[in-house]
Amino acid sequence: MHLQTPKRYQGGRRQKRHLISSSRWLWLWILTPILIFGGYQIYERREEFGPPVREFIEERLVDAQSGLETAVAPTALPTTDPSQRISRADALWTQGSVETAMEEYNQAREGAPNDARVYHQYTYGLLIEGRIEEALIAAEQTVTANPFASDAWAIRAFALTRNGRHPEAIASALQALSLNPNNTTAMAYMALAYVDAGQPTMAEQTLNRALEISEEDPMVYFVRGLWNLQANYDQNAYLDDLETAYALAPNLPHIAVELAWAQWGLAQADVGVENLEAVIEQNPNNLDALYALGFFWLQTYGDPNKAKDYIDRCVAADPENVSCLDYLATIQLSNQQLDLALQTYRQLMNTNPTNPLYYLRAGRTYANAGNCSMASPWLQQGYQMELEREEPNLDRLAAFESFMIDCGVAINPVYSIESTDEP
Repeated sequence: MHLQTPKRYQGGRRQKRHLISSSRWLWLWILTPILIFGGYQIYERREEFGPPVREFIEERLVDAQSGLETAVAPTALPTTDPSQRISRADALWTQGSVETAMEEYNQAREGAPNDARVYHQYTYGLLIEGRIEEALIAAEQTVTANPFASDAWAIRAFALTRNGRHPEAIASALQALSLNPNNTTAMAYMALAYVDAGQPTMAEQTLNRALEISEEDPMVYFVRGLWNLQANYDQNAYLDDLETAYALAPNLPHIAVELAWAQWGLAQADVGVENLEAVIEQNPNNLDALYALGFFWLQTYGDPNKAKDYIDRCVAADPENVSCLDYLATIQLSNQQLDLALQTYRQLMNTNPTNPLYYLRAGRTYANAGNCSMASPWLQQGYQMELEREEPNLDRLAAFESFMIDCGVAINPVYSIESTDEP
């Protein structure tokens, strides 16, 4: 997963369960005070979060007191013993075949509705594969399986972070820590939420606390590597941390992919490609690895045909993958295939992306092709989305204005349009 690569995915609808027996009511009465107390502890520690997170937690505290849908474990029904599937999945996971392991964990979930570890591993696999929307649904089901499992709340924090819901992720990580104060992986996920939310100091403090507890958690080094890149601007430290994480967990594809990006950043693309090829050999549909290989082959080796092979595989695995659709259009434009690029951007925009950058790229491409009737709505929508961001990108706003004016859209420009260079 490259730091600037958004991901997205489909999922199912969770079934509601009703409390119909006295034993379940007893469970609810036991559970309610515990979760309320957990929410209160989060509220009391709100100064650790920074204003946006504090505001979110204060708004959700009432929900924590009244809404316990994810806190009621389902009743297991008579099913086939899932132990053999779980054993196979564990072995596949250990050897790095996460994709196949996920299929086994998924099949095992029906027979183990209260086994949070099985749900956790399946959710983790979805996140590793870049299927973040599915992962968030699975994360909620993990908490449902066992609301007292610290790792269940931790993986939920990871899924929330990957879906851009950082305040909720921090609150979920704190719930994990209230159940197990020494859960360093939960601390790593909380630090990742801080990094992505632009609170690097809180991320550093959280990572340091995790390392005081243990120096053997690969996720702590994984997140510290991202912190070193995004907040500390130290490419060498980024690489060092990813190498440490990879040494501790060579079977986890997302660590190998991030290591490849670190190697590419320090002109070690050949080594990075080897790592990525190893990932897709065992996990042929890993979206992040396929995207990275496409990027490397075009940007580093100048081979658009080889790049397209990998990006085509990514789009085939997930036809709504915004990152790969966007890069496919980039490759098509580099090959002077304007008509194909226009079709690809239309497919991309049908996914309703949340990043205004894609509206700019699609609108610009259609505007340059002389099709302002298609370009104008996307440019207007993306421009409004950029204006509404907490910290709008001024260069991007200027580019939006320039193309809208070229297309005859009536606006009152508020930013300089001397340059339409994309940030």
